[in-house]
Amino acid sequence: MAITLSACGTLPAPSVNKKSDPAAVNSSVVQSLQRQIREREKRIAELEAQLDALKVIDQDMEKRRKPSGSPATLTPAATDQLR
Repeated sequence: MAITLSACGTLPAPSVNKKSDPAAVNSSVVQSLQRQIREREKRIAELEAQLDALKVIDQDMEKRRKPSGSPATLTPAATDQLR
């Protein structure tokens, strides 16, 4: 029974120094948000570069799809329209 009383009598010391500095917390939050913004801007730049590359590919494909205008490349339906 003495052990039980002794264990009940020892309480953890109240922590006075555990209060966090609001300025330090704000600074940490700001730094985290700035890092996230940098990462997003980097990702946006990567996606814009990919989009530009796809636009070039699309323009190249459009140039290749356009008929040269010679009758040999026209389909029979197109030649019927010419008559």
